[in-house]
Amino acid sequence: MFNLKFALSCFLHQLKAINRHGLHSPFVYRLVDEVIYDFSDKKVYTNLEKALHPHKKLSAADKLLYRLIADWQPHSVIVIGECIPADRIILEHAAAHVMQDDDSHQRSRNDLPGAHTVIFVDAAVINSSQKEELQDLLNKLQEGELLLIKNNHQNSTAEAMWKQMKINPRVTVSVNLFYLGLIYHRPGQVKEGFLIKF
Repeated sequence: MFNLKFALSCFLHQLKAINRHGLHSPFVYRLVDEVIYDFSDKKVYTNLEKALHPHKKLSAADKLLYRLIADWQPHSVIVIGECIPADRIILEHAAAHVMQDDDSHQRSRNDLPGAHTVIFVDAAVINSSQKEELQDLLNKLQEGELLLIKNNHQNSTAEAMWKQMKINPRVTVSVNLFYLGLIYHRPGQVKEGFLIKF
């Protein structure tokens, strides 16, 4: 079913968003140039399509999800809330370990100093208790952690959650790709939000 509000939100994002030109953050420039805009074909995409379904083609957003996680080279991915089977397969191909939310994230902090972690959330299906857990994780966000939000503009609730996350004092860098949002804690970097065309 066509959602006019969603389509308008997407149009406005594309209107305001920038590409790699005009970026003054070396961290975000590299991310955009080497990861987000890496449209080269990769063998892993074929393997993913075989794992997903014989007749399913990966979307551009599916491929980007894989690239973003693989580029971060996490020891583990922590899934908060629900995760559709296709996303879980992508996560499992991109990271060594995929864990469902519980106290596993806290264990990864204590047992793996310096290890990178991705916290994955589908904002379209998160419930109130999971939002509280996510907020707690956000308040303790560390430098080696990437908070990756899928469907951050899917509905008004998801958009409100995304806006609230960006203003959290622990968040220094947010990257809005419309279908995906990225949150980082980078000590020493001026707080800034980026709208990127994709």
